[in-house]
Amino acid sequence: MRKKVFCVGLGKTGTTSLKEALRMLGYRTIRLPLDWQGSTGFDAALPGVSAAMYRDLDKAFPDSRFILTVRDVDGWLKSIERDMGRKQNVQRDRADDRNRLLTMLYGSPVFEHERFRQAFHDHQAEVRRYFEGRPDDLLVLDVTRSSGWDDLCRFLEVPVPAEPFPFVNKASELDELLVRLLHVTGDIDTASRISKYSTDYLEDLAAKRDVEGYDMQRQVTLKDDRRINKVLKRASRYFGSPAKAAKRLNLPEAAIREGIRRQKQHARTKRTNRPAFAWLRFFTGRR
Repeated sequence: MRKKVFCVGLGKTGTTSLKEALRMLGYRTIRLPLDWQGSTGFDAALPGVSAAMYRDLDKAFPDSRFILTVRDVDGWLKSIERDMGRKQNVQRDRADDRNRLLTMLYGSPVFEHERFRQAFHDHQAEVRRYFEGRPDDLLVLDVTRSSGWDDLCRFLEVPVPAEPFPFVNKASELDELLVRLLHVTGDIDTASRISKYSTDYLEDLAAKRDVEGYDMQRQVTLKDDRRINKVLKRASRYFGSPAKAAKRLNLPEAAIREGIRRQKQHARTKRTNRPAFAWLRFFTGRR
């Protein structure tokens, strides 16, 4: 039986590249809920709850493998601040869980530069200390400096794929899509309603980019990413259909439909992996 893998790095430390690499290696990935007990049907758990509860997961899943992704702290702070700015409009039914998880990881659900810097260093030190003397159980991986598959495949004891390692920067791809949406709508509030990203983030993005003079013939890569797929789905709903969204945004209709399909597939997987007792949330008021 394949050993389970838990990604215990903080968000924005190369975790998207790691997720894609695990997918290419045939691992079924999941983002565990806070009440993860009972979750099934996965080979690898993505960061979030895995990073916050790695000690409990280590006890619940003996002989598993853990991967700590790392990067330079200054670059990470800029990236995590930008990412949290995007997610200010989180749906109300998810806000409580998100805030609870952020508090577990960083001590606050709101970005605070020095607090997050200290949490970054503390998390790395605590993970390394916990797995001290267990080199076969923990891989420390810096995706920004990694040469590719060698360290990961050696750790997981799997063959190296013929395809190149997926060094992914999804933030730039998402921003490109949001700038295109800003150009088409011509209004930050409308773009915010469609994308569900905060007006503050879109205003900051618009200040950095020439939205009015944006070249709609510019090539945009729509790789598999939940954030990109969600925007594509919402844009299709707003414009009336995937075909109409493709025409307005000057994007391939097939790519938009594929993004929507992936988003629906992710939603089904998330429901399937939800613990059986999750219905209790409806009676306790937690969602």
